[in-house]
Amino acid sequence: MCLGAGCGTVHGARPVRVAQSKLAAAVAKGRTRQAAEHVLPAQRAWVHWDAVMDPERRAGMARDLRGGRPVEMRTTIWLGAELPARAVRTDEGWRFAEDPTQLFSANTPRGALRALVWASRAGRYDVLVSLAPRRYRIGLSAEQLEAAWTKGPLAADLRARRDRLAEHLGDPLVQDDHGALLDMGDAGRVHLEREGTRWVVVDF
Repeated sequence: MCLGAGCGTVHGARPVRVAQSKLAAAVAKGRTRQAAEHVLPAQRAWVHWDAVMDPERRAGMARDLRGGRPVEMRTTIWLGAELPARAVRTDEGWRFAEDPTQLFSANTPRGALRALVWASRAGRYDVLVSLAPRRYRIGLSAEQLEAAWTKGPLAADLRARRDRLAEHLGDPLVQDDHGALLDMGDAGRVHLEREGTRWVVVDF
């Protein structure tokens, strides 16, 4: 979320931290309207409030906002069609938060989604196996996935869903320490889970 800390130029971190604290309190109490007051107006429409206020996620998100996770200024830079890369603002200026040349990296939720799109188009079914949750990977082979994507009864549907996902790679993600959600509107939702330092795609 992008925090609103008043009008004009903000000098120092305190105004942002105050806004962060007030946002955390509103999220903890499930007060959507009050929480929205502490999000930049231009960003409010991008916040998936149902997910933010989900009773099972709300407490953890409020805890993160209170200080467990510092406020971070970030943006998505498009290096080409279907190639979004995350960048963050540091004291030295903007920096890439991920290596955009690592097309199959799953170190972030968006990276995992990008890897799914690129790997399925490149025929890297071994990568697709690695993007499946551990409970699904048992007994799953690259050959089985290749058959499913190329000649199985659901092959056309898999490719169509992959193409829809590709159109939404730059959309906002709702994320906590354990899972992430990409809401594509009428095109459906994509759920991800964290496994150690990597992210896997539960469904898409």
